Amino acid sequence: MSLDINKVVIKTSLTSCFGSHFKEVEGATQFFDELAADAEEVTLGPNEYIFREKDPSSYVYIPESGSMMLERSTASGSRQVFAFLFTGNLLGLSEHATYSFSAKTLTNAVVIKISRQLMKDIFDKYPAVAQRYHDVTGHILSLILDQLFIMGQKTAHQRLAHFLLDMEHRIGHGTHKFLLPMSRQDIADYLGMSLETASRGFSKLKNEGLIKIESNYQITILQRDDLVQYAES
Repeated sequence: MSLDINKVVIKTSLTSCFGSHFKEVEGATQFFDELAADAEEVTLGPNEYIFREKDPSSYVYIPESGSMMLERSTASGSRQVFAFLFTGNLLGLSEHATYSFSAKTLTNAVVIKISRQLMKDIFDKYPAVAQRYHDVTGHILSLILDQLFIMGQKTAHQRLAHFLLDMEHRIGHGTHKFLLPMSRQDIADYLGMSLETASRGFSKLKNEGLIKIESNYQITILQRDDLVQYAES
């Protein structure tokens, strides 16, 4: 079990996760050396579970490629999607002995699998690395709080507009055109609405000339400023 730290996609995902100046942090070189020795790449197909709710939370994961989501099922059988994750995001964070949610791929994906014990050992030896990691997790918490605010304060169609702007930023690669890797049902479960409401929302934004839908998955934002105003109104 080893990891080629010099591989471009691995460098990209680690840089995206920990920041472009992470190598300057005291202990970062040793952290990468230990990752190279003890972490591993895991390749998955679409709709495969990286881990399931109640599995032992022994690892954290950093996506190299592909798309995935975090979800949890309720006792009644319904589902809540918590997040969509891409290259350089961090998943598997847990303060408990088991995961409180499941992580599932949406597309073909490769992830870096890192032992929590390895992370703990590094943090004990290099406080600056631990601080950078806590900065990353703190940022994740702030994004979760932002999402909770949107869910509580915005209408269903405003939430959809926010979602599309977020996807443009995260997977648009500097353009207004992007391919959504998730289904309409996934989006509805993420935004806390029915599939019918989500579909009506897409149609409304399209009919008002704010977006173009070339397929269920390919979206172009045509009037970004107007979409922002709609989302915030």
